[in-house]
Parts: sequence; structure tokens; C-alpha cells
Amino acid sequence: MPRLRSPHADLTAAAEMLRASSDYRVLQRLPRPYDDLPDELPDGGRRVAIVDVETTGLDPQVDKIIELAVMHVALAADGAVLGHSKPVSWREDPGEPLSEQITRLTGLTDEDVAGQSIDEKAVMGILSRCDLVVAHNAVFDIKFADKRLRQTVSLPWACSLAELDWTSLGYPCRKLEHLLLEHGAFYDAHRAVGDVWALFQLLQSKVRTSGEEAVGAATGTYFGALLRSSDAGCVRIRAHGLPFDDRDWAKARGYTWDAMKRVWWRDVPMADYATEKAAFREVGHPEPVATALNAHQRYRH
Repeated sequence: MPRLRSPHADLTAAAEMLRASSDYRVLQRLPRPYDDLPDELPDGGRRVAIVDVETTGLDPQVDKIIELAVMHVALAADGAVLGHSKPVSWREDPGEPLSEQITRLTGLTDEDVAGQSIDEKAVMGILSRCDLVVAHNAVFDIKFADKRLRQTVSLPWACSLAELDWTSLGYPCRKLEHLLLEHGAFYDAHRAVGDVWALFQLLQSKVRTSGEEAVGAATGTYFGALLRSSDAGCVRIRAHGLPFDDRDWAKARGYTWDAMKRVWWRDVPMADYATEKAAFREVGHPEPVATALNAHQRYRH
């Protein structure tokens, strides 16, 4: 009696057939999270924690965390993944009703968070084992984490949104779900656990550029690129007193206007600082103010 072919095998074969054609793009749902964390690491190995928070709003001074997710990842020195834990999460009652917008965005309701609280000991039990904390928008997550969990203030952070040059790789949109789509995967976004698992899946991928010429070109994993960026640190450049007419020049070079401090600023890798100073000299602008920042300071400075 012939063996029956499984529906999954048929779908896999169909997907591979479509991938072989330049006329189709195939998206695959991310696999379910699972545990595979090694106890020991080889020489040069690193442990990183991926963190994501859902909050009642955007202002860490008044808004609060309602969900926090953490995932522990073991990496080789070059950023290759050696193993990982499943993401774990905790919810917390903010002591006030959630807005309709937050419920719509996160899927969390007042009933979901009622009476819940973050287990600080459990969270720090994970974070304290890790050499680096990673988030896709670290400048947001770090402010809420440091406020809620004071023990995190000594931890170094890296940001996959800011420190990986997605634009140069051909990905002008840096949203996590969009980057996953560009890498052939999709997931249910806007819950902390899902976002942490999705970021892990993206960062463990081989670096590749978008476009026909360089698809598949690999120079290690995105994790490896992020480790190198974090280790190298950066220079924060502040351009005071730029003429108003030069705002387009500043924007074109990647500067952001800080309305509170009334200054144009951007972070550049240490190796690029000399080039940036030269660009100011070439157009006759005063040399900008520069501050070297490491992974402890970068998103708190």
C-alpha cells in the first residue's frame, strides 16, 4: 500500500517551487518558540538578553509597563547562535484603566493585567547572567526598564534599530515586522513575547542586502554585526548654531533636530568620526561637539 504524502510536505514542496521563481515571494510564519539554552559557552562566547516592553503610553515619566518579555540567547564570539531560551513574559497592573488605543495596539485588556505584577527577581535572574541587553528600539525600552527595575541601570544595551545600517543594506523601513517580511517571514506583532521571538529570528539570520545583485550575500549574522557595533561604541555629534538654511544638509547626513536642546545631533561609529568632521569643514561649518559613548551610556546619555 503506498504511503500517503503529508499535507505539510505538499506545502513545503509548493513553497520551494515558488521560491525558485523570480516572479513570486514566499512568506513563512515564524516557528513556535522553544528552549535550547546551553549551560556552558566556548571561549569568547557571549550571553545576551532580548527585551521588549508594552506600556500605557510613550512617556516614561508618567506611563507604565504593562508587559515585559525577556529571552536569553547564547552566542559564539562571531555572533552565531549557540542556543536560546523561550521568551518569558510578565504582565503588570498599571493601577489605572488601559486606553482603547493601547488595548487595540497590544491586545491587552484591563482584565488581562488586573492584579498582575512583574517578578523582579526572575527578570534580573535572566538579565544578570547576560553581557548585553538588546532591544529593537532601545532608547524607548531602556527608559521604562530603568524606571521600573532599578537594577538594570548598570546594564549595557544595544539597539538593532539604530546600530544596524538597514538603509545601506537596502531596507529603508526599519520596523521589525517589515524587516521580517523582507527576510521571508511573518508573525503576529505588538505583543512583547512575539516581538522578542521575532527579533531573535531576524538577528540570527545571515546579513544580506536587498536587491537582485546581492541577495544572499552574507558577512555573518546580524547578531555579530550588533556585537561589533556595541563593542566599538559611538560618537555623539552635536552641531550647534547651524544656519536654518542648512537644515536639508543636516537631514541628508542623518542628523535629527532636538527641539528641547536646540541642536542637530547624530551618533556615528568611532571609525566614522574623522569623516564627519571633514564634512563640516568642507562646507565651512564650525567643528561639531563630540562625545564618546559606550554601551552603558549610549541610550541613557
